[in-house]
Parts: sequence; structure tokens; C-alpha cells
Amino acid sequence: MTRRNFVITGANSGIGFEAALHFARGGANVVMACRSVDKAQSAQQQIQVAVPDASTSIIQLDVSELESVQTFGRRFAEQVGELDLLLNNAGIVAIPLSRNSAGHELQLATNYLGAFALTGVLLPLFRNGTPARIVNVGSLAHRFGKLNVDDLNWEKTDYDQWKAYANSKVATLSFTLELNRRLHQSGSDISALAAHPGFANTNIHRNSPA
Repeated sequence: MTRRNFVITGANSGIGFEAALHFARGGANVVMACRSVDKAQSAQQQIQVAVPDASTSIIQLDVSELESVQTFGRRFAEQVGELDLLLNNAGIVAIPLSRNSAGHELQLATNYLGAFALTGVLLPLFRNGTPARIVNVGSLAHRFGKLNVDDLNWEKTDYDQWKAYANSKVATLSFTLELNRRLHQSGSDISALAAHPGFANTNIHRNSPA
């Protein structure tokens, strides 16, 4: 991992933080893509204490907002340039009905649409000629979801916060499988993978907006 560039969304806590710490220990240059810069700085300090020679940086990102995703892409290209691994980890779970500025249901916007957009923005920046990874954090909750493509934003159907979460994970898994198929079909060195972390004891509920 030495001198490889890794982007981790939601790297300030939970799975994202542990992944950032692990990769920093391995010598990677870890870009912490977080909505809250203050929380990211606190997490960065914890990593620095554990790994004094860690190479970490922070670029603000709210994955639920397309403008923020685009801004992140520009800043990453300017400050870092090349990418070896993208870990789409940031997510929210089982929140009351909320929407982003574009009107998209917030769990779908955060857990899927943001990861989709960020992947597209960063795809041209992956390092050529070396194996690379796009890892999307999924959930076995996808087994309980079913995408209604005619009502993705819950405008016609009575909102259910757990079904909305499950649906966002169905979308994530479908995207990952199709992306991987297309990457391999094109001869790319990039693989797209979905990872179910198990029932991890994280603070994702606390970090989800009320």
C-alpha cells in the first residue's frame, strides 16, 4: 500500500475510521472524505497518535449533494491527482423522511446516488496500469429491499425508513455488479466490489441526521 492513494468516505468514524487507520498503518496516503471537517480533524489526530508517520489529508465531502461531489473531485485532482482505491463507506440508516437539495430521498441520495456520482467523477483519475479497487459498503438489508423505479423518492408510497434503507442497498449492490462487469469488459485494471461488514457496532445511527 506504500505510496498508494486511497479515498475513504465517512472516514471520521466507524468502519471508515478503522479502514483509514488500517491503510495508514500500511503506508497508504489516505484521503479522508468527510462531511464534517471538525470531526475529520479529530479522527486524523487519533490516527496520527496511533501511526506517527501516517500520511493523511482531509477533503470535505457531503455525498448527498452533487455539487459537493463535483467540488471534491476537482480538489482531489488538484491536490492528489491519481487514485488507487475508492472506499464508498459513508452512509445513513433508518432516518425519518428527508430529502437533499435536489429533492431525492436522503437515504438513497447518501447511500447510493452519492457513491455513484463520486465513482463517476473519480473514475478518470485511477492510476493506469496497476490493479485498483472500488469498494462499496453494502448490507444484507438489501435482501429486504425492492426498488420501485416509478417511485424512488417515496412521493406516491407511504414512507418506511427501513425499507428505504434496504432499497438504497439494493441500488448499491446492483450498481457495483454492473460497474464491475463493464470495467472487466473494457479491459480495465479496476475491480468493483461490494462488502457487507456484518453487524458492526458503530455510531451510524448517531451520525444520521435527525
